[in-house]
Amino acid sequence: MNEQENNKQTQGESPEAAPAEGESNEGRPPVAEGPPPEQAAVGGPPPLPPELQAANAPKEDRNMAMIAHLLGLVGFLGPLILYLVKKDESSEYVKFHMKQSMWWQIWANVAAFGLGIISIPLFYICVGILTFLLAIAVAMAAWIYAIIGAVQTSGGKDFEYLWVGSWVRRSMM
Repeated sequence: MNEQENNKQTQGESPEAAPAEGESNEGRPPVAEGPPPEQAAVGGPPPLPPELQAANAPKEDRNMAMIAHLLGLVGFLGPLILYLVKKDESSEYVKFHMKQSMWWQIWANVAAFGLGIISIPLFYICVGILTFLLAIAVAMAAWIYAIIGAVQTSGGKDFEYLWVGSWVRRSMM
């Protein structure tokens, strides 16, 4: 090993990482350029467009979005009725939250109802009790998540439900 390769190894580089001065890079893999992995952008949902951000919404719009989330506590009909009544006079921000709340509650109701139906025949083998408890847990989690959405929108923070938030956002664009 020559002195240059020894210096590279003591600095944490492999001797093959970059050619020495006066040498070509032929036969070696290309050296990766760009930010280190810890500085690279992490995948995730893109930020909300300005018309859907809570920071740009007036207080009355944030209150209406909060009401949409709280109406989700009675099922998907609450946000649906609110959407049908207020869609023409509401901002994009309020429509986004009404649709999110409605679709989240539809998803949660279908999941809880499906688990409840599955639990009926499974009661005979004692697994149905667990499935029924899971259905109750799904319904309770949907209610808790609706309350979190109401608190966050009321406080002026952006909020998107898991799974349905990004879908609703894409459908509005």
